[in-house]
Amino acid sequence: MTDWEAKAAAKRAQRDALLPKDTLLPSAPTDLDVSSVPATSGILSARELEITGTPSITALLDALKARTYSAEEVVSAFCRRAAIAHQLTNCLTEIFFDRALAHARDLDAEYARTGRPRGPLHGLPVSLKEQIAVRGVERSFGFVGWLGRVPESDAAITTLLVEAGAVPYCITNVAQHLGFGAAVNNVFGETCNPHNRNLTPGGSSGGEGALIALRGSVLGVGSDIGGSVRIPAGFSGLYSLRPSYQRFPYEGTCNSQEGQESLRSVLGPMAATVDGLRLAFKAVIDGRPWRLDPVVLRMPWSEERYRLAEHGGGERLVFGMMSDDGFVRAAPPYARALADVKAALETAGHTVVPWKAYDAERGYALFGEVWMADGHKDLYDTLALSGEPRVGPLGSGPETLLEDEVTITKYWEIQYRKQRFLKEQLDHWNRTAEHTGTGRPVDAIICPVSATPPQTLRGRQYYGYTAWCNLADLPSAVIPVTRVNPAKDLKVTRDDYYNWLDKELWEMYDPEVYKNGPIGVQIIGQKDEDEAVIRMAEIVDAALKASKSC
Repeated sequence: MTDWEAKAAAKRAQRDALLPKDTLLPSAPTDLDVSSVPATSGILSARELEITGTPSITALLDALKARTYSAEEVVSAFCRRAAIAHQLTNCLTEIFFDRALAHARDLDAEYARTGRPRGPLHGLPVSLKEQIAVRGVERSFGFVGWLGRVPESDAAITTLLVEAGAVPYCITNVAQHLGFGAAVNNVFGETCNPHNRNLTPGGSSGGEGALIALRGSVLGVGSDIGGSVRIPAGFSGLYSLRPSYQRFPYEGTCNSQEGQESLRSVLGPMAATVDGLRLAFKAVIDGRPWRLDPVVLRMPWSEERYRLAEHGGGERLVFGMMSDDGFVRAAPPYARALADVKAALETAGHTVVPWKAYDAERGYALFGEVWMADGHKDLYDTLALSGEPRVGPLGSGPETLLEDEVTITKYWEIQYRKQRFLKEQLDHWNRTAEHTGTGRPVDAIICPVSATPPQTLRGRQYYGYTAWCNLADLPSAVIPVTRVNPAKDLKVTRDDYYNWLDKELWEMYDPEVYKNGPIGVQIIGQKDEDEAVIRMAEIVDAALKASKSC
């Protein structure tokens, strides 16, 4: 065993020793689908199952404010369910349950004394992605060379959530250097998808996705790296929001050690129920994040945007729908999911029109040039601290580019081409006003979250369906729609392909391999339309639920 392997093993042992002994499973389940295990294991009481199985985050917050549940018993229930989720998927990196319970007891005492809840998230347990600083809790980003680094203060997002009454209690696993659509690194290993443990839960916030999917959390915070990628929470069958770059805070400190703050990320909420997106985003924005993070715009929550004032008040919306970006076609399950969404929206009185991607091949190449401008020098310098190797799935970077560090002059030339492309893309969107019949462009775009269902562990990845949102800084929300069904999502033979990647990903699809993998869609708005995107996600989700109840 190498030195770095020994350090990683010791860290994992230290983490696992913090799991409550009465939550340990008697044996490791062998089923691929373990989504029902927390509820059927016999470990959680009826009261704990009631709390963690709440039908909505709003209902749970109402119960906390009505004192139907105390903050302590809610936090305890989620800590115990998180411990079970971790044993099933390897989703946690840091555990501080005792500290969270003490925090919850303080909230209960304060509520009893003042008669007022702390804030809009009073008593709600929240989980956080590994990159987010929590004072006194080790933060390594999944690098062996960064083990032992402990933040001396909270990140801005942590501060704002705590001020709103939330209770952080655990940290979740990530992709090495936060740079691909899975959650695997040399310190904590690989997180799997609870619906099919041969598949990834997505990433780089994969630990967060797996935890929420098993209801070990109902609200968490994940991220995109600015200018980089994510395969979002739709891969775990839950809801997520990617805000515009300067709307949601990040910055924190970590005892002044270099490297820990080199990544500026776009953080966003991930939730078990759709109302969590609005509750979390609004609570953070109402906390005036610009007073803590110098990058965040002084842009308060806009009820006007949320009520869709620029989109006909939400009546008779026009959605552009894309099932194929013209560079890599999405796998068969997405065609069924999009058809279900289209039918549900039309039944609800909205209009769905085809959307043609604007030069996806060129956009994907530009995205790669921005993402890999440093040739991953930061990554390799960090790996050298411990001697650990690089890990990740096939295709964890745009395959057309070599990892060469570009000059400053070349980088600004890339940025110039990027801005020209984004203007052309914006014009392409705005020209749809000529055909919608409403006098305005399509209100939002609906498309797959990836070209494939949740990939096999270390399987080939394509980021194009989300990368264009990162490149153009477009807010997007992900909602779950269905699961891969081998009887319905048959493999389809094609005679022609756009390129080698399109061919490889299409032929890789096997409905039995991907069985039960969650399939979600994105709702994408124009820049800084975060509140509008949240509302449109609620509308799409409600339409889907209404159609399924008929």
